[in-house]
Amino acid sequence: MKAPNESATMTGRACALPLGTLAAEDQRRAFYFALFPTMMLSLHPDYAVFYTVWPVATKESRVVCEWMVHPDAPAATGYNIEDAEEFWDRTNRQDWHICEQSQLGISSRVYAPGPYSPRESIPAAWDRTYLRAFEGS
Repeated sequence: MKAPNESATMTGRACALPLGTLAAEDQRRAFYFALFPTMMLSLHPDYAVFYTVWPVATKESRVVCEWMVHPDAPAATGYNIEDAEEFWDRTNRQDWHICEQSQLGISSRVYAPGPYSPRESIPAAWDRTYLRAFEGS
């Protein structure tokens, strides 16, 4: 995260105690992982979030979000997990809207697949992993 921001929150301030002892270069970093087929991890210095995505129907999924903070964080001065929750609620609602719009386009009879943006490596990697899982089936 770019200084002076400390965390992915609405205020840019850390919302909880650090999850552990972090090297100086990791104190403003977030790490994002997608674990095929249904989990995404969002690791921040002061909290971690994991999402599981469960297919419900052809055009519907249920997303479960779990938050983790240091065990002592809720009793600590400055604890404000709502600051991060609001940040991710806004971000995720924007992402969901894009997904819904994409689904409408993909459902069109005139849809033709095209390349992903170079800035979006995770969806392309997910597609490759998905296709590899079904090779030879």
